[in-house]
Parts: sequence; C-alpha cells; structure tokens
Amino acid sequence: MKYVEKEVSFANGAIRLAGTLTLPDTPSACPAVVLLQGSGPLDRNEEVFGFKPFAIIADYLSRNGIAVLRYDSRGVGGSSGKPFQYTLSDVAGDALTAVDYLKTRCEVDSAKIGLCGHSQGGIVAPMCAAQSEDVTFIICLSGIGSTGEEIYLTQTRLIAEVDGIMDDEVKRRVQSVKQIVGLIRDGASPEELEPEIARMVHREMSEQNKSTIDAERAELDCQLTLLASPWFRSFLEHDAGPVLESVKCPALLIFGELDRQVPAEANREDMVSALERGGNSAYFVRTFSAANHIFQAAKTGSPSEYGALEKEFVPGFLELISAWILETALKP
Repeated sequence: MKYVEKEVSFANGAIRLAGTLTLPDTPSACPAVVLLQGSGPLDRNEEVFGFKPFAIIADYLSRNGIAVLRYDSRGVGGSSGKPFQYTLSDVAGDALTAVDYLKTRCEVDSAKIGLCGHSQGGIVAPMCAAQSEDVTFIICLSGIGSTGEEIYLTQTRLIAEVDGIMDDEVKRRVQSVKQIVGLIRDGASPEELEPEIARMVHREMSEQNKSTIDAERAELDCQLTLLASPWFRSFLEHDAGPVLESVKCPALLIFGELDRQVPAEANREDMVSALERGGNSAYFVRTFSAANHIFQAAKTGSPSEYGALEKEFVPGFLELISAWILETALKP
C-alpha cells in the first residue's frame, strides 16, 4: 500500500514538537500509532549507529494501512526544549499532545489511536494509557515492570558482565552507582555529585584503556548532565507496577532475550503480574530469541556491539506489531 509523508508540528504548552506523519493512501479513516523513543536526545527515527528503528517501523506499518506519527524528542531536530531538562511526566504530556493532534486529522480514526514506546517509551505508554481513554492500545518494546532505580542498577551489572569486566570491578561499579543514586535520593546538587561521578568515570575509562584528561572531562560532563538532571531523578523514582495496574486497554509486550539494558524475563513477569492485578487480561507477550535491546539479531546483547550488527530487526518483529495493531484496532 502506498502512503504519503507529511512534516507536522504540535505544541505541549511552550514546547513545540516537530515530526513526521505517514498516512496510508486509503479512502477511509485508519488506525494510528504514535512512536515514543527511548531516553536521551533522539531524533524522530530513534537513530543509533546508523540504524533507524522508527523510520523502518513507520514505513512498514503505513504500508499495511496504519498511520504513524513520530517526532523529535525535546531539544533535538525541530523540537524545542533541552535534553534531559524534563521529567517522565513531561514526556507523557508530549505523547498525549501527539494523540490530541492525531484526533484533529480527518485521515485518522480517532477511536483507534495507540502508542508504541521503546525502552523509556515503554514506560511512558502505560503512563499515558492510565491517564487517558483516548489511548486505545499500547505496545511496550523493552518496557519495564519495576522501578527505574532497580533497572539502572541491574543494567550496570549486566552490561559490565557481558563486556567481560572482572567480577571485582563489576562489584565496584555497582557500588559506585548505588552511592550516586543515594546522593540523588538525598537531594544532592550537581556540585556534590561531581566528585563521585568523576571517580566512576575515571575507573571505567581506565579499565577500558581509553583514559586521557580530555576524554575523561568530556565523559564527566556528559554523565553529570544526565545524572544531575530532572529526567534522571524522575526515572529513578518511577515505579512501573502501580501504573500498569491502571492500564485497561489492550497491551502488546515485546522483549529481546539478550537485552542487557532491560532484562526480558524479570520485566516480562513484573509487567504481566501488574496488568493482571489490575484486572487486564487483554495483553499479548512475545520474547524474541537472540534479540538485543533494539531488537537486532545479536551475539551478546551488549550495547558495545550495536554498531557492528545488521541495521534491521529480527525476523517477525514488524509483522507481529502490524498484525496485532490491525486485529486490536479493528475489534468493535
């Protein structure tokens, strides 16, 4: 099926978000989905190492009769604001504004609008569904079922282990992260966080034999911007369980078996348990074997190998999303 592509923008208060809307060439209004990126300054295609997951998803879905809206995150491309100078609630507000925008489009069936979120987006999609009945389905790609703090500590350990770091160093890294999290929980200022973050950066870069004064300073500035941000505090404090208990719409949960950032088994169990506690049985779960956090066919699942992998999804990934949306959205 052919589709048209339009540059669009919409505003959430003072923040203007710029994106791309792909509309199937059909005579009637069609179901639609908003794509929600992972954390950090990501463009509307969620591009990482030349891989453009959201561009591929939008192309496939729109060729199968589903409208797709994807947009630059705050502070990226055509969107205003600054990276990390917002909270998860702000991101959810942006997503709901995107839903409101789609409701104004005559090409879109306003009763069939859903959210498809990856990683951070898999946290935000349930937040939106719990707040608004305008969200009629959600898809969580590598979503979480626990707290942000638990995920941060777990991914620190798993990535270090899969990268071959010695056990003693893994323990030191996890302990360092715990100390930083404790400081943040106690309301530490960026100036108070900097010494501990500097020690963490020096230790990790020295371990990788990449340590120079300039490189360490650049990494320290990057980590300080992230760890001292309103976004990071809101992420640490977020508890996915109670949110998922409030989700009443259909949900598709997809995981990668080799995901080292959001481990599949524990989060799958936690998300399903939370949905069931809330009385929601309208969910479907799939874990793709040998898939990493961004659903590439992987060897170890480490982020360090992302750039060397084929810039495509594992077989069956796109087909599952498309078929599930059409079956869910077309139900009376």
